[in-house]
Amino acid sequence: MRPTPFELAFGDIARERFPAIAEALQQDGGAPSDADRFVLLEPVGRLLRDIVPEGAGADALEAHAMLLHHAYLFWAADQPVFQISEQALRRSVEEQPITTRVPHLSQYLQLPDLRVWGSPNEGSPPEPLDGMFVREGSDAGAIAVLAIFGMRPDRPGFSAVGLEGRADPDDPSASEIEIAAAREDGSAPFGPQLAGGTAAGLYSTANAGEVLLLTCRLLTLLDSASRS
Repeated sequence: MRPTPFELAFGDIARERFPAIAEALQQDGGAPSDADRFVLLEPVGRLLRDIVPEGAGADALEAHAMLLHHAYLFWAADQPVFQISEQALRRSVEEQPITTRVPHLSQYLQLPDLRVWGSPNEGSPPEPLDGMFVREGSDAGAIAVLAIFGMRPDRPGFSAVGLEGRADPDDPSASEIEIAAAREDGSAPFGPQLAGGTAAGLYSTANAGEVLLLTCRLLTLLDSASRS
């Protein structure tokens, strides 16, 4: 199994610092999934001060807080990883069923290596989508997703894109995704946007809505995924 972004970024930190966060959450009495209360916990604030680069702005602080929250929930859920097979990925692209029900407090859906590509930010070059951390969203029927792009042996870090939304299971088309998934050129979701992508069997996510749509489809297939 490939290393997960949790192992790369939080392996040592989780062992040393997350038990104190768990104790603070228990004393606070709030739901672990409440991101607003989570970030106000004293051990969370201390850890953010240690991991956020000095002089970083508000956007960097928010991004690190979101990543830390997803990482903590994943740790608290005993780090369930679902390895998505090539067959399951192909089914998620071709078939329509979707769900926002998740089996655990948090889970990581690890995609086949170098099969799905997308741009983490508008105007940035495409990077491989390694997978997604997924948990229940703050609104009923919603999920919170943290998509991880650009995990490569020659790169020390990765890009993380957070989004939250829901999808309508009664009409799982691109227009029923709360975050717009329709492409400007009218092409089908997940069609490859890299040169030679069709011949190589690649897929692309053109926008945040497609990441949400792919996640909602993959969640219907977890019974057939390899769990570690």
